[in-house]
Amino acid sequence: MGKERKRRFEAIKPDMTPMIDVVFLLLIFFIVTLKFKTLEGRLDAALPKDRGTSSATVEEIEKVDIVIKVANPGSLENDPATNNRLKHYVNRILTIDLGAKTFRVRSSVDQDGDGLWDDLKAIENFLKPFDKKETPVTLDSRRGVVYGDVVAMLDIVIREKFERVSFAGSFEDE
Repeated sequence: MGKERKRRFEAIKPDMTPMIDVVFLLLIFFIVTLKFKTLEGRLDAALPKDRGTSSATVEEIEKVDIVIKVANPGSLENDPATNNRLKHYVNRILTIDLGAKTFRVRSSVDQDGDGLWDDLKAIENFLKPFDKKETPVTLDSRRGVVYGDVVAMLDIVIREKFERVSFAGSFEDE
């Protein structure tokens, strides 16, 4: 028998450098792709404006809310020339609330769907002193108001050259 060889066992040490490199690359990837949730000014809007250390004053924005309501719905008439396809209102009365002031106007919608209004000079005169570029105008039509009535009021607002116009609507009676 021959000599037996002595075996030596060496401890195998894995190289940790590539694993650490991969961990750092993953860490950098997740940090770069992370998107923080922005509150978009919600904190500033929720804070009281008249308290605290800030000495800034808040200017109130003057706005015009135009609420169109039906005071008297009038009656629908069919147009015999169009085989009763188109209808228009007769003796329709609307109330237009502009802030604290209320206007009563007579309205009828013609065959084209356009509103025909009487007594609009008072509404136009009321809207003249406002700043046309900065003042927001909201048209709020209530139950029973038809498309032609809103378009007629929009025509007045556009004629007065207001630039910030928005629409609101609700199903409230009052």
